[in-house]
Amino acid sequence: MPKAIIWTLSFLQIIFLFQGCQPNLPPEKKIPVTDQLGRVVMVPEHIERIAALHHFGGKIIHALGQQDKMVCQGILGREALALEKVDSTFAAIPRQLRSSTINVEGLISLRPQVIFIYASRDESAIELFENAGISVFAISGETLEESFQAVKILGKVLNCEDAATRYLTECQGLLDMVHNRLADLPPKDRLRVMFSGPKSVYSVATGHMLQDQMLGHAAADNVAGDLPGYWATVSPEQISQWNPDVIFLGSSLDLYEKDKIFNSPHFKTVKAIRNKRVYSFPSNIGWWDFPAPNCVLGIVWSARTLYPGRFRDIDMTALADEFYTRYVGHSFTAMGGKL
Repeated sequence: MPKAIIWTLSFLQIIFLFQGCQPNLPPEKKIPVTDQLGRVVMVPEHIERIAALHHFGGKIIHALGQQDKMVCQGILGREALALEKVDSTFAAIPRQLRSSTINVEGLISLRPQVIFIYASRDESAIELFENAGISVFAISGETLEESFQAVKILGKVLNCEDAATRYLTECQGLLDMVHNRLADLPPKDRLRVMFSGPKSVYSVATGHMLQDQMLGHAAADNVAGDLPGYWATVSPEQISQWNPDVIFLGSSLDLYEKDKIFNSPHFKTVKAIRNKRVYSFPSNIGWWDFPAPNCVLGIVWSARTLYPGRFRDIDMTALADEFYTRYVGHSFTAMGGKL
């Protein structure tokens, strides 16, 4: 029997078992909410059990103080490992996001009422969980505007709109602070930046990506802003031709060795190399060039790194500690964060 058929039959058995074990309770009252795929989703009015299949949703859930409703960990990678060390409650719940492969049967057995899924995921995943009687809500954060909208929507779905407003007000406050300090920067003084990652220094953020938008907020020009697609691969000759003032190494996976970049004959004429202006983008416990809640910290860090004279009074670690304490539940340094 083909593996696909075996997997489908196994999955259907789980659904029937899951449905057959339910007590005879009155149906939950549900309300319609439109997700970021434009789908009208009927979600329970009172939600106590949720799951996120992408760490974007998990981060927002933490930022809104709704992590006690999570039936499994909704945060991925180094940030999850850092949280486990300081948060026994988080460490005690099942790990569902250690890889891109989701344990469908295991997640259904945890009985979430709503699953938050990233909008780019294969829509067949939506159908699988909806067939199990679970509301599936798609969210997206490819731009700041999208990520802010996702926060508002989750605030509505989880009945915590005041928390969503407070969070977005603080995020916008940090953006406004950066804009105000850079508002009078002459166009001739704007720095030209190449944002590399995650594969290598030759993999660069294009004008279609969040990183491009972040550079714009930090009064910088993306040298690869005219390229299409995502993480375009370019040649050493192209980088020399761009001649960026600054290079940001955007991967948090320690793929870069700065000494090799500085010593490479391909980069000897590049301003960023000659002036020693190559910086690893924070942070060691989780990306700051990823949508909310952390990308506003990445914008502040970028602006402070590019134009330090305008941000001398900003203690980046102290700012991160305050932000993480409010929107992750533990300070940046307590979780092992370093800049």
